[in-house]
Amino acid sequence: MNTIKVVLSDLSVMSLLLLAGLVIRKKVSVVQNLYLPVSLIAGFLGLLLGPQVLGYYTGFSLPISKTVAQWPGLLVNIVLGLSFFGTSSSNNFGRLALSAVTQGGLVHQTQVCVGLALTMLMMPFFPNLPLAFGLTPVYGFHGGHGTANAAGAALAAAGWPDGIAVANTMATAGLISGIVIGMIIINIGVRRGYAQLVSKPQDVPKDIREGIVPVEKRKPLGKAVTYSDALDPLALQLAFVGIILGMADILSKSLSGIHPLLKQIPLFACAMICGALLSYILKKLGLKDYIDRPTISRISGVALDFLVCSAIATLSLKAFAVYLVPLVVTIVVMIVVNILVNFYFGWKLFDVDWFERTMGAYGLESGVLATGLMLLRVVDPEFKTTGQESAASSAALCYPWSLPYVMFGPMLAFMLPGWMMLGGSFALWVVFYIIARKFFWHPERHFSDIIFGKQ
Repeated sequence: MNTIKVVLSDLSVMSLLLLAGLVIRKKVSVVQNLYLPVSLIAGFLGLLLGPQVLGYYTGFSLPISKTVAQWPGLLVNIVLGLSFFGTSSSNNFGRLALSAVTQGGLVHQTQVCVGLALTMLMMPFFPNLPLAFGLTPVYGFHGGHGTANAAGAALAAAGWPDGIAVANTMATAGLISGIVIGMIIINIGVRRGYAQLVSKPQDVPKDIREGIVPVEKRKPLGKAVTYSDALDPLALQLAFVGIILGMADILSKSLSGIHPLLKQIPLFACAMICGALLSYILKKLGLKDYIDRPTISRISGVALDFLVCSAIATLSLKAFAVYLVPLVVTIVVMIVVNILVNFYFGWKLFDVDWFERTMGAYGLESGVLATGLMLLRVVDPEFKTTGQESAASSAALCYPWSLPYVMFGPMLAFMLPGWMMLGGSFALWVVFYIIARKFFWHPERHFSDIIFGKQ
């Protein structure tokens, strides 16, 4: 079949799955109460109705071609390539933001260290378990599906083809646990009086639970930079996306030509660099206003939804079975550790609004900022506390230490001994801990106070 016809066929199938997922989100109360993203629902639907499950038992299935499995690796270049394109450089570096960043750094490094340590302990019992397995928890829990797919592709390129499936499984576990356990924690915290603005868990509006915005609440997706009779406004923003991807491809090939080792730098890393570079060039040329950041964010969001749907729909059940025990052990431990470190350091570091800020941080460290904001909305419906600012600051300023793990971690995991990676990661954890103790620590606060409700 012609390549473009295959793409169009795949697009129709993925679109059908997303539409079916939206219907399920709107109609099924259990799914609404779990706040599962439509892309995740659609992906699981595709997995069940695809060749790996329905096709295996019946001989017929939804026509999900093998090329769909390549979508996540391509779409992640769009998602991450647009991360810095057209963004404002004005960040709040005050005490609130820095305490949030410090807490986020401690949680991030804890996820890295625990993942690596667990893997090193399990490797003697599972000879085929690579050290790189230990990095997948932070890719999934802290990074979410976008980062998981980017790092998974890098792991596959470095010699571990199952890395994509494992990282996606971690991301799915992080997202679901973050929402479900987050709601349980909110119920406990509100009853104990930790939340300032609500005396009982708020009922999230029906339209938010269903995922459909009422007509009277709908807002424009972005602003038109060009007149449509000259060039459609969306076409201009898509053109920027195409230019970024083209620049990234040229940069990647150029780096490979300089030295073979540079070939290991993933394409998404080149896309991120080129997105920031193009944004800088347009600013210097006085063309920065040609970028409509809201529209760019929507393009990135569309790419992420199709990425998650295609990634879950083509998740390798064979790989899941091969790593079943290490996956279950790591996920269970990571869920427990994620709860403890988020709330311990949140209680110790946050001067004000500790519960609201920690709920936002917990959701953020369980997948994506949107999860944190969703949990925050339950205890702070109108975002009157500093929770939103805290979570946004942590998400925006975490790149200096999180990106190197995504860009170079997969390669280094196959080049360095485990003790060296674990030692370096722990050293960075110590740096964050020293900063926390020096500038933000509350020694009078005891963790047992919030565990036993004595706050």
